[in-house]
Amino acid sequence: MENDYDIVIDIVNINWKKTYSDYVNPLLLDEDGCKKRTHELKHDFQSKRLAEYVWEEQGEVLALFSIGDTEDTDRKGAFEIWRIYVTPEAQGKNIGSQCLDYSEQEAKKKGYQEIVIWAFQENKKAISFYQKNGYVIDKSEYLGRPYSAVGTRLVKMI
Repeated sequence: MENDYDIVIDIVNINWKKTYSDYVNPLLLDEDGCKKRTHELKHDFQSKRLAEYVWEEQGEVLALFSIGDTEDTDRKGAFEIWRIYVTPEAQGKNIGSQCLDYSEQEAKKKGYQEIVIWAFQENKKAISFYQKNGYVIDKSEYLGRPYSAVGTRLVKMI
C-alpha cells in the first residue's frame, strides 16, 4: 500500500471535489484543502491505525478502502468502514460493492457483531448504496468545523 499512497490520495481528493462540492466547506476542496488532506491521509496511513486496502485491476489502482475499530464512544466494540473511494471512471462497476463485501467478511472473521459507516447526509448516492446493502440509518448530526455539513451514521448487525 505504501507505494500507492499518492495514487489513493488522488482518488480521495478527486472524489471529494466531485462528490462533496455542493455541501461541504469549500475550503476543504480547494488546493490548500487537498494539500492538508494529503498530509493527513499520509500520516493516517503511516500510523497503521486502520487496515488499508487497494482494489487493483490490470496493475491499475481503482479504489481504496479503510477498515478498523470505530472511535464512536456510543458504539464501542463496533467495526467501522472508514472510507471507500473508487475512481470516477471505475464507479458503477461493482467495485464499491466488492470492497464493502470484503470489509464485512473481515469484520465477521474478527468476531465483530456490528459495523458502522458514516456518510455526509447530502451524499444520497452513498446512503442509498449502504441501505441497499442492509445498513440502517442510526443518527445524523452536524459535524461542525472543518466540514460544516451533516453526517449520517449507518449501522449493520452481522
